[in-house]
Amino acid sequence: MEISRRYNLYIIEDCAEAHGAEYKGKKVGSIGHCGVFSFYGNKIITTGEGGMITTNDEKIYEKAKYLRDHAMSKEKRYWHTEIGYNYRMTNIQAALGLAQLERINEIINKKRQIFEWYKEELSDLEGIKLNPEKEWAKNVYWMVCLVNENFDEEKRDEFMKKLREKGIDTRPFFYPCSIMPMYKKDGFVNRIACEIYQKGINLPSGYNLKEEDVKWITKVIIENL
Repeated sequence: MEISRRYNLYIIEDCAEAHGAEYKGKKVGSIGHCGVFSFYGNKIITTGEGGMITTNDEKIYEKAKYLRDHAMSKEKRYWHTEIGYNYRMTNIQAALGLAQLERINEIINKKRQIFEWYKEELSDLEGIKLNPEKEWAKNVYWMVCLVNENFDEEKRDEFMKKLREKGIDTRPFFYPCSIMPMYKKDGFVNRIACEIYQKGINLPSGYNLKEEDVKWITKVIIENL
């Protein structure tokens, strides 16, 4: 934010999976000029699909409202002065989202509890790292992430296959943006992101997990490391 003020830049926070997370006592989505949250079905809270923009800037607020409704003129009905979009959330989706919001603390507490169960079983294993949480932050653990320093992409995929054979579904980390076809042509490759991508998997993290579920999952993980 200091840099943005110095150079007159806008800061957009990517809060897609971080509902309720905190940075130095402030909720994410309240730090930049605007924040963007996802309400897809697997996020911390959901409306089934869609998302939300947060901002304290009235100009951004009015512009977002305008663009989400096909950029239709306020003075002249069905007259469109820019290229707009149909980004309006339905009343049913909004009602679902508000109901989820009423219990967001319960959901976050359960997500944090699930992470603690994993941490108890896995954090002391050599070469294994789980999601960090700095003293100035609050992590909401959208997904429990495991990084194995001994993995490469082939070993990671073989490990995931072994877990799948036991009925435990996992998924790899997201591909680094710098190796995607539309960006790769620029020549830059983020080596650190590529290294972490090859070493990491996301473990089962659903809200309905029980302690005995996590203990069984971690038992199978330890047996196959």
